[in-house]
Amino acid sequence: MGFRRVPFTDFIFLFPNHVCLPSSPKVCQRRGISSWLARWFAKGPAKSVVALKTPIKVDLVAGKTYRWCVCGHSKKQPFCDGSHFFQRTGLSPLKFKAQETRTVALCTCKATQRPPYCDGAHKSEKVQKAELGSPL
Repeated sequence: MGFRRVPFTDFIFLFPNHVCLPSSPKVCQRRGISSWLARWFAKGPAKSVVALKTPIKVDLVAGKTYRWCVCGHSKKQPFCDGSHFFQRTGLSPLKFKAQETRTVALCTCKATQRPPYCDGAHKSEKVQKAELGSPL
């Protein structure tokens, strides 16, 4: 009695915790994420936190790429320092390239509708009443 060799193409991986086997009675079975792996993935929807309640003016250089902090945990506001990874926020920084050399106001309340630029959302009552480090 030998093992039946199954070609690699018979397995379909749609998501990290799903395995679909065309020949199995159940079309798609869900595997549980192991406990050590589950710690690295956010349990709920990712939310930014209020880093500061005022924008930061920054001199941008034309052609240079910047990484704006989306999560609000960075100690180098308004730019990313990798805190999103260690805090397991599920968020990634916003990469953008400066079109021209100029001074701009970058958002730190994370409520702007024009990321990474400030649109005045920090003046809203919602942001002003929020505590630093808390989600909106």
